[in-house]
Amino acid sequence: KSRKPSLDQVNKLDVIIFDIQDVGVRFYTYISSMHYMMEIAAEADITFIVFDRPNPNGAFVDGPILEPEFTSFVGMHKIPLLHGMKVGELALMFKGEQWLNTQQSTQHTSQNPLKLKVISLKNYARTMKYSLPVKPSPNLPNDTAINFYPSLGFFEATPVSIGRGTHFPFQV
Repeated sequence: KSRKPSLDQVNKLDVIIFDIQDVGVRFYTYISSMHYMMEIAAEADITFIVFDRPNPNGAFVDGPILEPEFTSFVGMHKIPLLHGMKVGELALMFKGEQWLNTQQSTQHTSQNPLKLKVISLKNYARTMKYSLPVKPSPNLPNDTAINFYPSLGFFEATPVSIGRGTHFPFQV
C-alpha cells in the first residue's frame, strides 16, 4: 500500500540489505525502491548495506537528465536516462547529493544520518561485457530485452505494443 515502509515495520531490524539487480535505466524502479529503503534506514538508525552488481548497460551514459517537474516513482533522480552507474554508486550518490528526504531523528546529529555500506565489486570494469545470469524481471528475460529497454520503455504509456505478455517483451 506504500512504497516506503513505516518505522513500525522496520523498528526490529538491525540491518537492511539491498541485493537487487538494476539494469542501468532511470525509469527501472528498483532504484526508486532503494531510495525509499535508504530513507527509512536513516530514519530508523539502521545500517543500509548495498551489494554492488554490474550494470548490464554500464558502458553507456546517455539521454536527458530528468527535469524536476517530471519527478515520480518511475523517475526520482536528476540523472541521465542511461546513468552508467552500479547500484552501490547510485546509493552513494543519493546520500552524497542529499537526495534522501529523512525525518531527522533526535538520535542523529549529522545532516545525513544514513549509515551506508557498499560491498564493492572486485575486478570489474564498465567496459566488460556482462550478461545477467538471472533475468532481473519477467519482462526483461534476456540481454536483447535489457538492451532495448531504455528506448522501448518510452512506449509503455502508449497503445503501441512492446511485447509485454509475450515470450519476447521489450523486443518488438
